[in-house]
Amino acid sequence: MHILHLSDLHFGTSDQANLWSNQLAADLYNELNISHLDALILSGDIANYSTEEEYKAAKEFVDELTKEFQIKRPQIIIVPGNHDLNRELGDKAYSSNNDQPKPDLTLHQRRFDNFRNFYQAIKGEYYPLEYEHQGILYHLPKQKLLILGLNSAWKLDRSQKIDADINPQALTNALNRIRDNEDLYQDCLKIAVWHHPLNSAGEDRIKDRGFMERLAQAGFRLALHGHIHTATKDLYRYDHASNSTGRKLDIVCAGTFGAHTKDLVPGYPWQYNLLQLEGNKLKVNTRRREEPNGTWKPDTRWLQGAGQNSLPYYEIELYEEPTANP
Repeated sequence: MHILHLSDLHFGTSDQANLWSNQLAADLYNELNISHLDALILSGDIANYSTEEEYKAAKEFVDELTKEFQIKRPQIIIVPGNHDLNRELGDKAYSSNNDQPKPDLTLHQRRFDNFRNFYQAIKGEYYPLEYEHQGILYHLPKQKLLILGLNSAWKLDRSQKIDADINPQALTNALNRIRDNEDLYQDCLKIAVWHHPLNSAGEDRIKDRGFMERLAQAGFRLALHGHIHTATKDLYRYDHASNSTGRKLDIVCAGTFGAHTKDLVPGYPWQYNLLQLEGNKLKVNTRRREEPNGTWKPDTRWLQGAGQNSLPYYEIELYEEPTANP
């Protein structure tokens, strides 16, 4: 089973859509021998300024990708990032009266309007603007996956740029639905997706980590995000038991697929992840592109120890292997 994880696409024009879809398809098909994908995950910052033109380009890209690799609508998971809110629409929520500094809630939610229309064009249904409903479950029974999409940018606007957070009620509503359908989801690998990191050098990270406890308790095993423009791997441990028995979430960041050159982190190229699930193992293949018009290549950055070659992938053991009876 193969899952394509892209983040921080920062689309601008149709020319980008044509170029990037061609580069990516060539890498998947010719270099990685991938002819179909089981899921496509976009973990935020689809656009750059959240304009209709940018989302039109993004849709062209997704349409080409889904056609080439036989991806159906239910297999596409999309969450917004901070670049997916339109600041001009957000400004309309604020009164010119200084005695009313808080935004009008209904108008404030509409800064995600352009993202919402893109989501509808791809998924066939509108992304909910109400924050408490922005915990969306994507159930892929054939793949035995349950993916929870969350909006970590729901508080952000022009005046509040760094208060990334997971809405507690959105998470509560999603976890209630999981418990109500426990028999349906019990055999699924549970993956949570949002945009912002838990750890970063800047202040634009999720500081309240309480939601991670709830995810771990509910059986989630993986978390995917973006935002920091670097491919990273992290681990959140809920239980202070051994690594093999304690509840934990491996945290996977895909880097940036399409940020402007000036926004690349020094020492890091454009990147994306291809997740390969086989049995109890998850193999995260990382890919890099160093030239705007160039090709994707193995991103050989995962150290294996002194005197050993670095690898273009790392592996995660998802669950404890059962102990054989003597």
